[in-house]
Amino acid sequence: MTAHQPRTEPAKIPPNQRRTVRRQLLTWYDRHQRDLPWRRHSNNAYAQWVAEVMLQQTRVDTVRDYYTRFMKRFPTIRALADAPHDAVLKHWEGLGYYRRVLNLHRAAQRLRDEKRAIPTTAAELHELPGLGDYTAAAIAAIAYGERKAAVDGNVARVIARLFGITEDVLSTRGKKTITTMAQELIPCKRPGDFNQAWMDLGSAVCTPRSPDCAACPLRRGCVAAATNRTGELPVRDGGRKSRAIPRVDLVSVIFVNDGRLLVRQRPKGGLWSGLWEFPTVERPGGGSDAQSIKTITKDSGLAGSHHPVRAGSIRHKLTHRDLRFEVYVAASDRETKNENGMKTRWATPAQLDRLSMSTAHRRIHDAVRGVLNNQ
Repeated sequence: MTAHQPRTEPAKIPPNQRRTVRRQLLTWYDRHQRDLPWRRHSNNAYAQWVAEVMLQQTRVDTVRDYYTRFMKRFPTIRALADAPHDAVLKHWEGLGYYRRVLNLHRAAQRLRDEKRAIPTTAAELHELPGLGDYTAAAIAAIAYGERKAAVDGNVARVIARLFGITEDVLSTRGKKTITTMAQELIPCKRPGDFNQAWMDLGSAVCTPRSPDCAACPLRRGCVAAATNRTGELPVRDGGRKSRAIPRVDLVSVIFVNDGRLLVRQRPKGGLWSGLWEFPTVERPGGGSDAQSIKTITKDSGLAGSHHPVRAGSIRHKLTHRDLRFEVYVAASDRETKNENGMKTRWATPAQLDRLSMSTAHRRIHDAVRGVLNNQ
């Protein structure tokens, strides 16, 4: 097999090719690596863990400030384990995908309760809540020097183009091919830097669209570049169109009494675990907003509300759901014998700012401030 023939089967990478890729990529990384706050503490497994969890499905530029604030408030894994869940959520607010921080907090508490240090191998890390193959491998390689490949979308894209992999990289077989080749390429020395070099290359040079092949240190041996197939590789999902995201229609009511607003805390687990929100229900197909408002009023343990005023609509897209909120404001009594088991409280706008809320409900609050001022 020549260097520019596409591969459809896992194959051993020739030793000389492995050495060339390692040398070229690490030389490039030494010159062009990004200055990221967690990289200044590469031997700190906790610092790498927090960073990797934050970086899941989130851009690096977004994570920087969150990471700095989070580490200042929870500088050690013990500090995180001992912190109240509300405080942890507040420092995560706005990052989304809250299950990530729920699992991070649970894992920290498990290690504390079992009087264990952070595991030093990918296999042991994988046993903790929320630590999948990629995250466990990244922590083990960067913090402990384990020769373990951390394969994310960036790495899969670079390897598929470099070796001309024509299998669907999202299929079981395609994932195995990419992971096998990534593991073959990992050097015994500097495995953490090598993993991060793949990530930086995929993020800055070998991008999904319009890759900068002229700036790529691996371009001379790249099958996709040589055959003008960077737009075709990697193959993802067999070329099928992505599924439509289902729309979910909801009704939210902001109950107001003497300048305070009624909020409730979502149960742990599931969407927006432990976050505070305004009372909300999903509007059934064919149902009316008026019926939903009655349901919310009853579930919230309120005797009644007076003259609900429509305050606007909010659209909030999640990975698997397109949420559409119809928002109302209503004056109300202050009984809170709720029937849905959620913890409720009346809060001033200043107190709301100190509570942890999802971005969607922050947007709801921001959108109705004018109406609230007239209540």
